Amino acid sequence: MSEIQITEISPYFSVISETMPNIKSAALGVFFQHGSRCESSSEQGITHLIEHLLFQKTKQKTAREIALFAESRGAVVDGFTTKELSGIYARFVNSNFYDIIDLISECICEVEFTEETLNKEQHLIIKEIENIEDNPEEYIFILFDKFLFADHPLSYPSVGIKETVSSLKLKQIVDYYYNKYLTSKVCISAAGQIEHNQLVDGAQKLIDLLKLNTKSQIFSKPITKIEAKRIIKRRSDLQQVYSLGGKFTFSYQSEERYGLILLNNIWGGMISSRFFNRLREKEALVYTVTTFLDLYSDIGIIGGFIVMDPTNLKRVYWVGQEELERLSSEGITEEELQRSINYTKSLLIVNNEDPMSRMIRNAKHKLLLNRVVTID
Repeated sequence: MSEIQITEISPYFSVISETMPNIKSAALGVFFQHGSRCESSSEQGITHLIEHLLFQKTKQKTAREIALFAESRGAVVDGFTTKELSGIYARFVNSNFYDIIDLISECICEVEFTEETLNKEQHLIIKEIENIEDNPEEYIFILFDKFLFADHPLSYPSVGIKETVSSLKLKQIVDYYYNKYLTSKVCISAAGQIEHNQLVDGAQKLIDLLKLNTKSQIFSKPITKIEAKRIIKRRSDLQQVYSLGGKFTFSYQSEERYGLILLNNIWGGMISSRFFNRLREKEALVYTVTTFLDLYSDIGIIGGFIVMDPTNLKRVYWVGQEELERLSSEGITEEELQRSINYTKSLLIVNNEDPMSRMIRNAKHKLLLNRVVTID
């Protein structure tokens, strides 16, 4: 039986632990309510760049020494950047807890930004962006966000764009880190074989640095209406058509998201779903077909993604429109609803049986919902 405990350091800073006594590992992360949505147009990619730089040099260690320290203690340490959240985390054996939290604290509190590390990481991130642009299954989502959100910061890819990433200067990085990134709403979250008092005690260096936060991140209001259009990008090196469509829907904070999750499964999120069954199983028009939800703190997107042969394009679109109209006019059956409920409950349990998932889930809830919703 797991136990969740929360210590509120300030209205904008919390420490959360979920003790899972039956496992011998733990996961720990420091999460900031700060992502690419918080950037200006000339800063696109700066949060992701900072994530990279946190592992490059501290007052005591080089990038290699950071990696050696973590791996010699059996830990996997990494960072992440999304549109609304960012941070660093680790998975490790619980006996090495104090070493790992000291390392994470050092990366955040004692990071050294230098011209050398900045130039290297700018080069690597540009290569990362180019890899994404070469992959149509990833790049189409970036194009979709650019179209859907126009000039709004939610249109900015979390990885950044080449033009701004390459132009960011060292002073700009330092100012942004200390005046914007570190002053965001923050949550230290851990799960696994760990005690709450141990977490609060071990995180003292982070608490001393971050407890002065005096504000929560204020996101700019998103656009909620767009004119229906199509965007077509031609590439001679591709033999398939990659198609993505969607519309605005409920936010992550809306209680109606639960019904939306169930509906998405029935529409195209399960193998037994209507889209999958009609387009792939019955008519064999496509190999890849799925629907998706992207839910942010104040707005959401529901959409569908299909990969098809160009010769099937008109038929696929016609079938897709027909299934949407049928869903709207006829609704869903009790059998579909119960199947979706059971599927969702199973995914929720299975996906949250490891401490990493629990740690991330608790932090996301605290930062975006201001409460932790238990699995039960």
